[in-house]
Amino acid sequence: MLIRLLLLLSLAVPSLAHAGGKAVSPVREGNAINPLWSPDGDQLAYEVTLASERVTNLYLLDVQSSREEAVTPPASSSGLGGRFMERKQVNHEFAWASRGGLYAFASSGADDEFDIYVKGVTIPIGSEEKEGGATFSADARHLVFSSGRSGEGDLYMLDIFALESAPIRLTRGEGLEFYAAFGAGTSLAYAAMSEDGANIRVIDNVNTPERTDRALTSWKATQLKPSWSPDGRRIAFYSNHLKEDRTRFDLYVAAASGDGVPQKILENVVPNERRGPSWTPDGRRIVTVRDDANAGDPVVLVEIASGTVHVLDTGTVNNAEPDVAKDSRGRLRVAFVSQGERSSDAQAWRRVWVHDLD
Repeated sequence: MLIRLLLLLSLAVPSLAHAGGKAVSPVREGNAINPLWSPDGDQLAYEVTLASERVTNLYLLDVQSSREEAVTPPASSSGLGGRFMERKQVNHEFAWASRGGLYAFASSGADDEFDIYVKGVTIPIGSEEKEGGATFSADARHLVFSSGRSGEGDLYMLDIFALESAPIRLTRGEGLEFYAAFGAGTSLAYAAMSEDGANIRVIDNVNTPERTDRALTSWKATQLKPSWSPDGRRIAFYSNHLKEDRTRFDLYVAAASGDGVPQKILENVVPNERRGPSWTPDGRRIVTVRDDANAGDPVVLVEIASGTVHVLDTGTVNNAEPDVAKDSRGRLRVAFVSQGERSSDAQAWRRVWVHDLD
């Protein structure tokens, strides 16, 4: 009877993850980075950096069918035609909109001055200076990006339905403003550089940016890559606050309202390359990578309320860049990059892997 009871109890405890991940991207002579799930969780955008050629390629992968396509500016962009397509480009910094399969990305184009390209639009968004780091508003109506047109690297906003209009300048700081991330409504979080490092700031209403811009952190350290919880109440970010080794970062979560002190959730994590920490859809957990080379830099699931850390049994090493989403079948899935299985000798270039959570 006791054995039966223990068996029933063990079955009642939910498993956090199925054992083992699966490589979903092809083998290429370069490292995959920044896998990013589509809103429906069925497609992945990711980049491949080819160091020998000094280019970055961007791909869209249908995870179910394994069909893949390269993402590049249209051949007719700026009237350059075939000559534009023959030139090696850097295509990166992909951003999904919340609906309609809409997306944006940055490309070096034909003159090494990065512009923003929106799916279905042949005219690039940009100036004579560099643009990048695009992010869509929750309703997919507005696009915010960082631009050097002011000479300082400020954030600008465009109405997707009025691309012919000049963008609205949102920030006027003395340093670079970047890593912008929209909240659930008109709120925007971003990182702002200064002499003391970088801190997270929030614009409560992008329609009145000068009156609603405020600091979320004010530490003499580096705070980067904010990401909003699904309910818009909290913001996660990476920070080296109070770290002796300033090259290492911890994971923090703060109330988006600015109330209270930001809380350290996990020490020594590997920050994502292009974006902030990835929240689970219920807003109770964050998926990240623990900075622990001896353990193969494992992908972990962190409970926000308790700080409990679950190591995901991906079976892989040298992991990075996790992103979590629920697909059209209702499966909770983590995409990440890895150099390969723990037991394999064939560990070379990083590929995109997918790991299912229960």
